[in-house]
Amino acid sequence: MTTFRPNQFRALKTPGEYREGRWRSFEPRDPVPKTLRGREHRLRPGLTFTPYANPTPCNAHCSFCSEELLRNDAHRLTAQTIIGDHDQYFAGLHRAWTELAGFEMGLSLSGLEATSHPAWLLRLLALVRTHGAIFPSRVLYTNGSGLVNDGRLIPALVESEFTGVELSRAHFDARLNHLVMRFDRGQAIREASQFTRVVTEVIAAGLALKLVCIVNELAVSKLEHVERYVDQARELGVTRVVFRALSELGDLYVDNKTTRWIASKRVSVRAMAEAIFPNDGTLRPGWEFVGVTSGYYYSNEIYVRRGVEVVFESSSYVAHDDGVKSGVLQKLVFHSNGDLCGDWVPNAQVIGNYFTP
Repeated sequence: MTTFRPNQFRALKTPGEYREGRWRSFEPRDPVPKTLRGREHRLRPGLTFTPYANPTPCNAHCSFCSEELLRNDAHRLTAQTIIGDHDQYFAGLHRAWTELAGFEMGLSLSGLEATSHPAWLLRLLALVRTHGAIFPSRVLYTNGSGLVNDGRLIPALVESEFTGVELSRAHFDARLNHLVMRFDRGQAIREASQFTRVVTEVIAAGLALKLVCIVNELAVSKLEHVERYVDQARELGVTRVVFRALSELGDLYVDNKTTRWIASKRVSVRAMAEAIFPNDGTLRPGWEFVGVTSGYYYSNEIYVRRGVEVVFESSSYVAHDDGVKSGVLQKLVFHSNGDLCGDWVPNAQVIGNYFTP
């Protein structure tokens, strides 16, 4: 039986101190020693592994995209280095997963858009099935584009026993959504009808679907917008929705158009949660409070509205950076050059290269 837990859930009557504490209320478990590339490392139980998905340039140019953020200590962005030799890439990933055997992780398939290159994704999923024992949790983070274009992908996710699909959509109105997500011309998923089709097909396949909305001033910015989004999701059969705040950046990142967009368009999910459940304990009609979850750099307040689980999520890249520098590996990212790192930044926390045996 798996003991994998990516975060800590607390069933509560009120958010109380956890609303203020947020990710600071996370209580880490003892790290696990693991030898990787000939050196011993300490790994956080519950960490996730990301084979950074950049088989092609991204087919959207989301204004909030964290992959366009350049941390002060970064030499380059993985997002700008597309996977070249697929045989070499998958051989290296196989070596990494073989060395990690016995340590349970969550598979977090994110980066750019994993579904943009169906052949790459199908090959990755085949490798996941080979190493399935180390991944009790398997989640695809996607804009849905490839799920529209290639009918093989959803069945392959089912065959690979994915435990979740997180589908990003800033707004149900295609025009407002495009102000934020900015899909390439010709991407069918731009259209509301194609987005609806993907939602329906993912649910029909039996995959656990979450819709993810990045709240911002251009699309969903008020509690009334949240309630309308949830109601529209419910009409499609969706039972879980996440409203995610733009992450707190501190002074860790180089000033660019993405940091400026985030600063100018930021909306507080805490304010939304407080409007639903103020500190005086009077819940907004139509809402139920469930509890909170804490991770090492993020926290959630969880509610239910008309049968739909609604999560308000906030995060801090400053807390992420602090965790990464703690001496315990909080995250594993396999980059396109074959380096396995304990960080999204490809030149930081480098464990070793897996392109050579």
